[in-house]
Amino acid sequence: MRLHFAAEVVLELFYKRFTNLEKIGAHISDNKSRIDFELSESVSSLLPEIQAEAQSLIDADFLIESSYSDEKNERRYWKVENFAQVSCGGTHLKRTSEVGKLTLKRKNIGKGKERIEIFVN
Repeated sequence: MRLHFAAEVVLELFYKRFTNLEKIGAHISDNKSRIDFELSESVSSLLPEIQAEAQSLIDADFLIESSYSDEKNERRYWKVENFAQVSCGGTHLKRTSEVGKLTLKRKNIGKGKERIEIFVN
């Protein structure tokens, strides 16, 4: 759950910076999560800022609301006040601080593609 939520926070921060950003893949494993984007520019210079912004949100210990946007069709979301409301059917933490320490790394996976690896401890 920690890596899942951390990846969704990072994804939302990228969406805020790139209005036409297209996510082309994602994966969550036991020790890291990743997000793949179709993007013509490197995100290396943005990573320290994105990581700091995500960590600030995590450290703020905000309540994570999780509920149904459409109970009949079992469509769920998570929400952090003044940050984002994201459609997601997965399980989530109760507070942002449960994520812990966040680390981001960039990988080039081919021309016009960027991968962000997310680690928590």
